[in-house]
Amino acid sequence: MLKKSAAFSAVIFGLLLAACKKGQQVNISSQQFVSGSYIQNGDTLNSKNGSNGRSIEGTLQAGQTYYLSCDYANATINSGDTLVVQSGVQVLIVGSNSSLIGTEGYAPALVVNGTFLCLGTQTSPVVFTIADASLKSNPALDPQDPNTDPAFKGYWGGIQGGAGSGDIIIKWTHLEYLGGIAPATAASRPGEAYYGIFVNNPACNFVLEDSWLYGSNNDMVRPEGCKYEIFRNTFEKVGLTAGECVNVKSGSVGDIGYNLVVGGTGNAFKTANAGGLSPQSNMNTYNNTVLTTGYRQAKAGEGGSICFEQDGRGMAYNNLLVDCAYGLSVLGGGGATPAADTANTRYGYTYNYGDDTAITDQFLPAGFITQQQPSDINAGNSTIPGANNPSFVNYPLPLPATTNWNEADYAGSYNFHLNAGSPAIGKGNTGFSPYAVVPVDPVFGATRITPPGKDIGAYQSDGSGNQH
Repeated sequence: MLKKSAAFSAVIFGLLLAACKKGQQVNISSQQFVSGSYIQNGDTLNSKNGSNGRSIEGTLQAGQTYYLSCDYANATINSGDTLVVQSGVQVLIVGSNSSLIGTEGYAPALVVNGTFLCLGTQTSPVVFTIADASLKSNPALDPQDPNTDPAFKGYWGGIQGGAGSGDIIIKWTHLEYLGGIAPATAASRPGEAYYGIFVNNPACNFVLEDSWLYGSNNDMVRPEGCKYEIFRNTFEKVGLTAGECVNVKSGSVGDIGYNLVVGGTGNAFKTANAGGLSPQSNMNTYNNTVLTTGYRQAKAGEGGSICFEQDGRGMAYNNLLVDCAYGLSVLGGGGATPAADTANTRYGYTYNYGDDTAITDQFLPAGFITQQQPSDINAGNSTIPGANNPSFVNYPLPLPATTNWNEADYAGSYNFHLNAGSPAIGKGNTGFSPYAVVPVDPVFGATRITPPGKDIGAYQSDGSGNQH
């Protein structure tokens, strides 16, 4: 065993070596990763010396506060440059006219053509949010009408990866109120709501772990080309009338595990091989807990939990689906949308729970070819409402008969860990492996790639899995 000083030196050497491999000039200060110079506390990241928009590189220093102004254009990390966000940083979205924030021309994004390393910690997370408290959603009012709930307004443009971007690494970060309207001149989605996080370089690594994603107008996360690991996050209030929590397109391969999703509009996780990039879209979804998704989707018959379509492929195991509009969906073709790559899609160990027949009748969704598996914990579309209560520590199943499913979109103070004796405990499939396409690294990769769990859902009885 290494002595403490030697172990620390080894860690520092490893970090420096990793950085040197990426051609960056870095140093370590107080065990926080640094690239380039510190950016001054209180800086407006997309404006300097009166400029409208700005290229930015360097390090946002731990515990400091910075701003993105809706009065200016995007902040851009240029190709070859790096922006590091240390733990405890706040980035506040501001604007001189609160009524314009988030509208076309007043929704700045962080455009990533270089490398973005957002390195919050469990005890000191990073926060990107709106500064004006009067514009925020008030959790004390939940459940709220989504049409008037500010969570869905979309106040800024989120994280937008370029086609030649470097890695995008996001750890222990609160990302809130995404999906403002892109300008008419934007390269993608001109005049429409930005996707919260957009990645479209098949060669880059994208990590999103242990983070909170709250409030978006459309898709929260859109991998349209990357190697990705999406682990142990919480998604709330995603999409007003359209949008998935994670919408995987062509050129994207990776794992989605141990996430909690509450009240998404479309699916929690969907893959479709659209976009014309290589490799084929491939999504491994396992040990997620998904509640009350799919009810605000404007297109009838779409959205609800986990979906494979349009030559998308992958695996789906150990997922706990509670009161979702539709169960696991595998499209077989014959309609306007092409079939999934059914020959290369595997699924099972799905735990469905529903409070009424409108839900249980769609455990095997109409119009899809999903087949009941012997390992599933449900009786298919003949499941009796209320059967197989997963027994959460604090969540009131069955929900009241008066529940408005459109408004059941918040985690609040509920606790989605499993009680001892839950029928989900010990029922998971551990006989497969994560794709693990991204390096494990404290800075440049996934902190850890959690393997499949023996309990179904995001929270394991041994304390592993989702830490929120």
